[in-house]
Amino acid sequence: MLQLLRIRNFALIRELEIEFGAGLNLLTGETGSGKSILVDALGLLLGSRSSVDYVRSGCDAAVVEGIFDLRGRQKVRSLLREAGFDTPGEERLRIRREISASGRNRIHVNQSLATLGFLKTMGGALADICGQQEQRSLLDLATHLAWLDDFGGNAELRRQAAALYRRLRDAARELEKVETGEVERARRIDILRFQVEEIRRVDPRPGEREELENERTLLSNRERILERAAGIYRLLYEGESPVLGGLAQLGRLLGELDALDPAWAAHRAPVEESRYRLEDLAYAARDCGSRSDFSAERLEEVHQRLQALDTLARKYGVSCEEILASGRRCAAELEALESASGSAGRLREELARALDAYAALARTLSEKRRRDAALLEQRIRAEFGALAMDRMRLEVRFHPAGEGGGGGRIPAGYGPRGMDRVEFWIAPNEGEEMRPLETIASGGELSRILLAIQSLCGGARAGRTLVFDEVDAGIGGRVAEAVGKRLRDLARSNQVLCVTHLPHIAAFAHHHYRVCKESADGRTETAVLPLEEGARVEELSRMLGGETITEKTRHYALEMLERSRPLPKESTAKAP
Repeated sequence: MLQLLRIRNFALIRELEIEFGAGLNLLTGETGSGKSILVDALGLLLGSRSSVDYVRSGCDAAVVEGIFDLRGRQKVRSLLREAGFDTPGEERLRIRREISASGRNRIHVNQSLATLGFLKTMGGALADICGQQEQRSLLDLATHLAWLDDFGGNAELRRQAAALYRRLRDAARELEKVETGEVERARRIDILRFQVEEIRRVDPRPGEREELENERTLLSNRERILERAAGIYRLLYEGESPVLGGLAQLGRLLGELDALDPAWAAHRAPVEESRYRLEDLAYAARDCGSRSDFSAERLEEVHQRLQALDTLARKYGVSCEEILASGRRCAAELEALESASGSAGRLREELARALDAYAALARTLSEKRRRDAALLEQRIRAEFGALAMDRMRLEVRFHPAGEGGGGGRIPAGYGPRGMDRVEFWIAPNEGEEMRPLETIASGGELSRILLAIQSLCGGARAGRTLVFDEVDAGIGGRVAEAVGKRLRDLARSNQVLCVTHLPHIAAFAHHHYRVCKESADGRTETAVLPLEEGARVEELSRMLGGETITEKTRHYALEMLERSRPLPKESTAKAP
């Protein structure tokens, strides 16, 4: 619901602030006072294109700002959230549009800059404007289908169709992805099989590379090791003064000293221990050349093993641990790809089931819509008659939805709203051929057509803001009263803003505003005055009698107000 409209330096308006209420808000005033300027300003907040002509003469910029109540408006909240403009916990939406005299245009949504495209999308969810310049809903074929579904009470069938279409689309896309990747998948499987087999054939062990490099160092220095081992043996056992021989002699001398002086006994044990250790060293040096693993054959084996590990390291990682980890990853991917070989078949079966389920429901919905369309065509004739359009005929035409997707696997006529694209066609007068609604030129006719359609089809989409401009063009008296009643009926569940010149319509207002021109500092300005009960009588009298207002005129105006008051069971629309 539109709560507040602020306008500054816009056309004839210098500065203006209007608070709108729930229910039926009516704007009246002399011709040329600026009533339609307010509709133009609201249109800017809903995404209409701007023009420098809107900037008040002598001013740098025009500014239009609106505050909307978002309670119960989940679609608007979703649009704001998806675009990053949502303010959690805030129940109001602020839109500001600034048009500079140089042609620059700034749009702010909740204090953040926004694009005109986003504003148009959100504006369509906030309000419908119908007049000579604005016919959003009437010209949007998706709205035509929504109206028909609202009239027929098809919300649940339409929800089911949307869910089945999403399932159908997802299955088609997944199958397309799988089939497109079959060649790549087969190529990848061959590569992975080779890699897994290559690593399995070498079968590296954790830490093996370091062990082999140490062994290769040992085997590569075999001759030097044997030469030094032999030198150790000779030093310990052979030669003119072998070490072990000297230690044996040292032991005997210590034994003799021990017999003479017990203090020397403590030195015998370390000497004996050293002799035993050096004997072990001599035996190891003697046997070094006879070790079985100390061979040229073993050195060749180590070289070949390290070469195999080097080949793997260039592809899969330096260490054996990295190579083994690569092997596990390749094996896991290979298993996943091989198990996916049957997924294409399963997806084809799933797609076929989804197609059957969608087609059955879409046919049911389409048949129901055609029955609804026949009833709507019949019912709307009475509405047209009541609104002075008794020669006008409406026809609901069906076309394929024209959607589809999933690589051609989904028929082109299938869509999230079913298999139908609905368009309202109009024959304005008897004997004229039917033509699309968008070709209707008269703003007054368009407004009354929308009013008739909303009266029959708008019950399921309550809580909107509906704006009617020129709804009273070319009518009067009895018909105007019928228009007023339908506006009031719509206002039970929606906020309605209407510009009118007829007192028969203005009498039905829940909130009445008078638009007038004033002079200030030698310039003409537009002002808007909210009217209470007494002022409303005067305004209706002016609309009835012109310049001269008599008591009789006032009495008739008061009678119109009394006659137009809602019955006790009726209630003004509440803020959503």
